[in-house]
Amino acid sequence: MQFTATLLAVYVEATSTRGVLVVRNTSGELEHLRTDRGDIDAGRAMIERARSLVGHRLRVYRLNEQVASNAQRQVHTVVHLTDHGPDTEPIHENSAKENVLAAAEGDKDAARRAWLDAGLSETGSVSARQLADALSHLPTGDAP
Repeated sequence: MQFTATLLAVYVEATSTRGVLVVRNTSGELEHLRTDRGDIDAGRAMIERARSLVGHRLRVYRLNEQVASNAQRQVHTVVHLTDHGPDTEPIHENSAKENVLAAAEGDKDAARRAWLDAGLSETGSVSARQLADALSHLPTGDAP
């Protein structure tokens, strides 16, 4: 499957060493995509490439893979990224705040702190880079 999205965050899961890419799809929703394990060359290369593309609009190529321990559950694994340059379209403040709240898993205090720590105004649109900065102020539970 392939789709267009803006990359907002990249972090590494401590338990699996897989990279997790947080992307904002064209409908404005956040999706979490995983890379191969970071302790193998392909996974490490994808994580490094993704980190250099935060705030960029990308064509994302992903596979839907079943989880070995639960055949009913699938994970989305990114296999290729095509860079279309920095995303310059403004993101409406309500949509951006909803994204931060979703990334904070509904924790309103954490979302508000991340928004303010990123130095964002209470009103007005934000850029993809500013939204990415707000997400970087949220705890991920794993190493950023």
